[in-house]
Amino acid sequence: MAYAYANGGLWGLGNGLVGSSLVVYLAGAYGAAGFAVSLVLAAPRLVGVLRLATPWLMDVVGNRRRFCLLTFFASSAALLALPVLSAPHVLPNARLSLAALVLLWTLYHLLEFLGVVALWSWFGDLVPSAVRGRFVGRRTAWTNAGRVVGMVVGGASTWWWKTHGQAYYGADDSLWLGYAVCAGCGAALLAGAVWPLSRMAEIASPSGVGQSNRRRRWQETWLPFADRRFRRLLVYGGWFSLANGITGSAQLLYQMQILEVSYAQRLTLVGTSRAVQSLTMPWVGALADRRGNVPVLVVSQLLVACGLLFFLLATPEHRWWLIGAFVLWIAYAGTNVAMPNLMLQLGRRACYASYAAAWFAWKELVYALSTLAGGMLFDGMSRHFTPRTWGVWRIDHFAALFLLGWILRMLGVLWAARIRE
Repeated sequence: MAYAYANGGLWGLGNGLVGSSLVVYLAGAYGAAGFAVSLVLAAPRLVGVLRLATPWLMDVVGNRRRFCLLTFFASSAALLALPVLSAPHVLPNARLSLAALVLLWTLYHLLEFLGVVALWSWFGDLVPSAVRGRFVGRRTAWTNAGRVVGMVVGGASTWWWKTHGQAYYGADDSLWLGYAVCAGCGAALLAGAVWPLSRMAEIASPSGVGQSNRRRRWQETWLPFADRRFRRLLVYGGWFSLANGITGSAQLLYQMQILEVSYAQRLTLVGTSRAVQSLTMPWVGALADRRGNVPVLVVSQLLVACGLLFFLLATPEHRWWLIGAFVLWIAYAGTNVAMPNLMLQLGRRACYASYAAAWFAWKELVYALSTLAGGMLFDGMSRHFTPRTWGVWRIDHFAALFLLGWILRMLGVLWAARIRE
């Protein structure tokens, strides 16, 4: 379990250095337009449906540990190749450079997604259920803390390059190089995160990796969707992703365009909220072991939902109300611990990989589609929605979307309460 914590910390550090924001800025430095940026954000989540093939692919490799090592190494190699192959003047034109960036970014995520499914099935067999909440809480805390450090280091290094490094390099069009170096360092850390996994104990899987026939694997692929207890968790996970994705564009644009929150200020708010989450996650995991995951999930979902109300109070003159949202969003610590713990608890031990694949594939697919739908809804409402006044409140398209998001997230409390441990 200690090796799993080390893996989580290193993985979080590398992931923080190479988040979606960095790749979007890198694509922008290559001249990406709106569609290309949307593709960078949506493509990895859409191909995440291929996670369902993980049990089949593990049978081909024949060993769960070996499968994890291969997929995580290959994903870090794809990420390392991203800034090299997509760099200016490597390929004949900018369009091909952007295509290489999107393709390698998607391939990196797909390989990592496959490894994550196998890893969680490994955790399910490795960690006793009586202390699994503590384990998930501590590992998630290490991952989150590493991600915060990576975000800070990545933000500081790219800012330094933009303000000072280009002058030393002696080129006006070298902004991409600062982002590329940051991506390369992140890829190296992700590769280093594989070493603790190579030291982690391998336990024979009840699912019989490398032994099951195709008919059984096909049945196991769809079993999570037919399992009534697990289906309640899938309903909640889909609703959770829908509620978050539908207002994602509006939240980001409101901070950028209306409140004029700078990138550094947003990084501070997000980083501080996640840092506090890391401190609370071990305690949340222990609480889930003692009191159950569903109470933790219900309370966390309620607090997360109320965070959107602070967007209604925040104005350019009173931007400090926004802090309240990020304070309440510390409650994501509860959802980030309880959801994967319930995924293993409600799954059948004989096919943990199939349950993990179904959970991650379904949740990410709904989030990708709802994010795209939310962007289209925002564009339509910004053109056709007529602002209305209700007492001292002025309801414009931003406020209407925030109210919709609050209602959807509050309904998520009811879906969470229906889950039976």
